[in-house]
Parts: sequence; C-alpha cells; structure tokens
Amino acid sequence: MKGTQTCIILCIAFLLGSSLQAAQGPVLSYVVEQAGKADIYWADTSGNVVRRIKTDVPQMSALSWSPDGRFVAYQSNHEGPPNIYVLNIQNMVSQRLTNHEGRSLRPAWSPNGRWIAFVSDRDGAYLDVYRMDTNGSNLRRLTNRGNNWRPTWSPDSQWIAFGSSQDWHSALYVMTADGKGRRQLEEGVSTSSGGTWSPDGRQIAFASGREFVGSVNINVIDADGNNLQKLTQVGELSWASHPAWSPNGEWIAYSVKKVVNLPPPGGALPVDQVFSKCTIYIVKAKGGTGEPREIVNGLPLQPMPAWVPETALPVSPSPEKQTTLWGRLKQNRK
Repeated sequence: MKGTQTCIILCIAFLLGSSLQAAQGPVLSYVVEQAGKADIYWADTSGNVVRRIKTDVPQMSALSWSPDGRFVAYQSNHEGPPNIYVLNIQNMVSQRLTNHEGRSLRPAWSPNGRWIAFVSDRDGAYLDVYRMDTNGSNLRRLTNRGNNWRPTWSPDSQWIAFGSSQDWHSALYVMTADGKGRRQLEEGVSTSSGGTWSPDGRQIAFASGREFVGSVNINVIDADGNNLQKLTQVGELSWASHPAWSPNGEWIAYSVKKVVNLPPPGGALPVDQVFSKCTIYIVKAKGGTGEPREIVNGLPLQPMPAWVPETALPVSPSPEKQTTLWGRLKQNRK
C-alpha cells in the first residue's frame, strides 16, 4: 500500500511538472502536413515539441493567433481559391470567413482582438490589404496602390506595417488601421514576406535582399524609419523570410530556404525543384547576441512561424485537470 501511494504521488508530480515545463518561456507554432491533414506543433526556444494539435484541416498555412490563444486564423485552398478561416482550438471547429473567387491570403489578428487583416486580389490584378471583423463581417479595403503583402499589426492595433511594390520598386510601409497616413520606411524589401512589430512598438523586423542573385536577410528598423540593422547573415542564394517577434521581445523567428536550381533563361521549373526544404530558426532580437538557433528543419516551402500568445500557455494545472487526474489515479489504484 505504501509503495502504491508513493507511486501515485510521483505520477502526480511528474504529470503536473510536465504541464509547468510546457509553459516555460515563449512558444512557437508551425504547421506540418501529414496524410493530407495539418498538425499544429508548439515548440519551445530549444526546439522541443511541447504540444501537437491534430486537425482535420488540409492545406493549412499562415497561422495567426487570437490574443487569448483560443482561436487561430489561417489560409487554406482546399475549397477552391485560398480563403481565410478561423479554427476554434477548444472544439476544433473551423469557420470560413471569406468566400470569393479571388485569393485571400496572410491573415493577421489584431492585438486588440477586433480585426483580422489580410491581402486579396478580389478587386483587381494586384493584392490589396483588407480588414474585417473576426467573424468575417464589415470588410474594408485599406490599400489601392501597387501590389501589397503580409500586413502586420502594431501592439496597440493602431498601425499596420506591410510590403508594397509599384513599378518594380518594393518598400516597407506603415499606415493607420483605417488605411490612412501611408508612409514609406525602407526600400528594397523582399516580396516574399512582410514584417513584424516588436512588443514595445518601437521596431519592425522585415526581410530584405536580392532574390536569385544574392541573399535575403532579416533586418530591423525603428518604427520611424531610422537605425536600420541587419540581423541575419544567410548564405548566397538563401532566403530568410517571414519574421515573427516573440511576445517577450527576446527572439525573432524566421524561416530559411535555399535556391538549389535556377530556372533556365526564359523557362520555368516546379517550385519544389527550385528551392530546398525549409528550416525555422530563432535569433536574439538584439543583434550580435548569439548565433541563430534551429527549431525544426525539413518543412515544406513557405513555413510561417507564429508565436503562441502567452495567455494560451498553462502556468499551472487547472483545478479541473487536477480533479480529473486524481480521479483516474484513484480508479487505477482500485
């Protein structure tokens, strides 16, 4: 009897300790496609997987979490052109928010929880930035110039940073949440990704460089357009893209892919023959404070790492979880 009680106590300590361990530090999410369905993985800053969320969603990408961590917005083209969906993590039910023959891409949930920004070509040949309520209502077009991509919100939800190209000229811009006050911050940004705001709202990280003839790296700039700094140094014909700033401000996550076959002059190759598989890294947000750290490799093209809100991470077992656990242990004891 004494040995059984000791075993029960140790089991409780181990299981509760595992919950606490899973909640330590910022957690990064990414998607892995398996058997035609997407699984969402959570990993800590050492690359250890702390949670796997199995879904019935095919072709999921571009995750963006609600501030409370109960929902995640994503894009998928399993019902035709890419559209924006929201998945309820508690009951695993998805809701389709957009329904248009044009493409709807790259959802971005505002920190105040009110809106989702995204890009779409529904009104013409180019992508524009749109904003809608989190239930898909009150759609509003925010841009009407050039080709625009990957909107990202400031921490106070008052500003949106995005990339835009006009006449083969690409740049990083900011505008208000209503699409006003458009202002250029930096030229020569990569069209393959957008930016990410620091949690204090003072800086924006983005990808910049020469695609196919050089390299693309992650840079950081002040929100007023000053103090440009290069944060990564990837090799020739390698692209670092899709930066994501951690909630605690310490890390910036990004993905890297390498060009392994250049298309012939005037010709084309399938995308999976042009690029290698992708790797997700994290690097200290303050440059020069350590080498990049690999989180996961061998992912399909264009993985877009997304940090999980701190409010979604368990800091201690809930009373319900403790009761359920104790009940199971008592049943096993019988």
